[in-house]
Amino acid sequence: MADNDDFFSQFGALDDAVYAQGAIPKKYKELMGLSISILTRCEECILYHIQGCLAENATKQEIVEAIKIGVVGGGSITYPSARFAFKALKEMNIVG
Repeated sequence: MADNDDFFSQFGALDDAVYAQGAIPKKYKELMGLSISILTRCEECILYHIQGCLAENATKQEIVEAIKIGVVGGGSITYPSARFAFKALKEMNIVG
């Protein structure tokens, strides 16, 4: 998409800057991103932030809690997104 419009490369740069190490450690930003991804029901975002959480050495328990926070924020409508996240974690051998 960035090849067709500068907006997408600019947005990507903004995303990189926001998720960089800062006053809030990158690991916690990735966990927040995962919660927000569950809340907004974005499967691509869920995978992206699970990978980010793992890259920042988030524990299984931290990742599961982040998923739960997203469900609490969004209600039962987010259950399919939570199931998707757990399926992805199972495929990655993170959860049983």
